[in-house]
Amino acid sequence: MEIVWLVVFYVFYAAAFVIFKRGSLSKKAWLPCFIIGNVFGVSGTGILMLLYKVMNVNVALGLALGGGFAIAQLAVAFVYKNRLTALQYVGIAVVAAGIGMMVMG
Repeated sequence: MEIVWLVVFYVFYAAAFVIFKRGSLSKKAWLPCFIIGNVFGVSGTGILMLLYKVMNVNVALGLALGGGFAIAQLAVAFVYKNRLTALQYVGIAVVAAGIGMMVMG
């Protein structure tokens, strides 16, 4: 069940940042995107609290925030067709490796 909650957290986290990016593109969209993005963000925080119940807090936080960061970067790049540099992909891989080490530790 932990994996399901983690995946839902990643989806909410990525959705929030994609929506925030959309809101930054026009003054008209700013407020609605701010509100909707925060709905996803607050919901993600609620899911993180559920993860705290079922796993070590340090591991849950590392998995959620490290993985959420990497997924959000990829999601924003994909949705808005931004090209990531090779070094940025290396950074995402390093974050993933750190998550792996945290889980193994």
